[in-house]
Formats: sequence, structure tokens, C-alpha cells
Amino acid sequence: MVMARWLARIALPGGLVLAAAAGWAGASSAFSQLRDAGAPPVPGATASSTPEAQPPAAAPQASPTPEKAPPSEEPPSQVPPQVESVFLSRTYKVRPGKLWKGLLETLQTAGFPPEEVDNEGRTVKTSFVEFKQDDYQNQVAEPPVRLGGDYHILQMIKVKQGKVSLEGRVATGPHGTELRIRARILVMGLDRVHRISVLVDRRSTGVIEAGFIHKLEARMGLEHL
Repeated sequence: MVMARWLARIALPGGLVLAAAAGWAGASSAFSQLRDAGAPPVPGATASSTPEAQPPAAAPQASPTPEKAPPSEEPPSQVPPQVESVFLSRTYKVRPGKLWKGLLETLQTAGFPPEEVDNEGRTVKTSFVEFKQDDYQNQVAEPPVRLGGDYHILQMIKVKQGKVSLEGRVATGPHGTELRIRARILVMGLDRVHRISVLVDRRSTGVIEAGFIHKLEARMGLEHL
């Protein structure tokens, strides 16, 4: 009986030691598994069969909106007959050469620089310059051509601003030296077919021509017949 009790006392610490050892071994194995799970993959190791998440594809960019066509700044090469201005004529008792010289000088000083000059034929065309309707008491241009048929340029009825070029001619007439002046007026219009802004001709009322002739006569001291 005494022997049995002594063996039990000896066996109890050993069992505890065995149990503790077993518990430590299990904890160590679990800790080792967790550490291995968080460690970086070993070079050359087989990749996991689970697909990795891919970043979302970039959204397609919207195509740029086409820009509006810029307005055409080039005047038409030919003036349509229905909007071509008529010449304003004056006759003077002065030599053709003197009137021709005075015409060129007055165009330059009045802000209409000559561009195409024919001294032999005594004809001149000036560069286009800007003008404003507010600088004149009366309308400088007639109403636009009505839309319809082959004409599709939309314009304002009353001109507010635009470009103008003067054409002058000096010739010998039956009663003296004749001066003929006419203006070519360009204003902005809307081409309804091509949907762009364009420069179009407008027939002159003679206001610009008359104003220039008045300056010429004052400069040269002339009175027309």
C-alpha cells in the first residue's frame, strides 16, 4: 500500500511533465503554421492556384468634341451681280492728271490705302479696312438678298460693322474730267448649308462713297458740275 502511494506521487509530476510537453509541442506546431503563412514565398516555389485580384480596367475616354469651324476671313474673289455696288460719278473742270494725283493722296490720308494701282489707266482699288455703322448717319448698305433658291447666307438686315474697299477711276468725259467711286462692302453672314460664318458682299447705298468724295473736294478745293 505504501509502495503504491509512492509510485502515484512519482507518476503525477511525470504526467504533468508529459502533458505540458504535449501542450507545448501542439502550440509550437500551430505557431509554426501561422509564421509560415505570413512569410514571403520562397523563390522557385509553386504559385498558388487561387487567381490574384486584377486592378479594374481604365474607363474609356470620351472622344473630343469637334471644334466649330472658324469663320472664313477671305472675301469672295468675284462680287455676285445682285449685290455689286454702282459707281458714284462726279465731273470737274480739272486736268485728269491732277485729279488722279489728288485721288491717290486723299485715299491714303482718309484711311483707304491703295493696293492695286494702274497709273496708265488711272484706276485704283484700296485694301479692305474696318468700318462701323455708328460712324455714319445713314445706313451704308442695302438690305441683304432674301433667302431662297441657291442663296443660303443668313445676314442681319441692318449692318453694324464690316469691311470696305474703295475703287476709283479717273477719265476724260464730254464735259470735263470724270471721277467714279464705288465701295465694296463685306459683312459677316451665316452659311446655313455648311454652318460656318463667312464674309459676304452687300450693295452699298452710296453713303461711304459720298463721304469720301466730300473729303476729296475739300482737300483739292473742287466743286463738281
